[in-house]
Amino acid sequence: MAKKSRLVDGILIGALVGAAVSMLHRETREHTIERGKKLKDKTMFAFQNPDVVTATLKEKYEDVRTTIEQVSEDVAFLAGKVEQLKEVTPPVMEIVQDTKEAFTTKAPHDHEEK
Repeated sequence: MAKKSRLVDGILIGALVGAAVSMLHRETREHTIERGKKLKDKTMFAFQNPDVVTATLKEKYEDVRTTIEQVSEDVAFLAGKVEQLKEVTPPVMEIVQDTKEAFTTKAPHDHEEK
């Protein structure tokens, strides 16, 4: 168990050191501060307007549900078309083969008659 604890401790210390070193880079530091401020603003808005957040989440859920239903309908339609093609293809292939044979057998006769 001590080895696991040391591993986790080492990972956490490494992550903290990596984060601290990356903060020495000015652009990274500014970006992190900016993102932190935006996160704070969004969090405050969510706490102050839970009804708006709930309504937005419900709207997004409905959009996703509608999209899933449309995709499901499209897949069902395509599956039906594939089944139709499976039914139609063998007779069409037979007609093509018969036509090919008809032209192949007639071609030598036409050539001989000339």
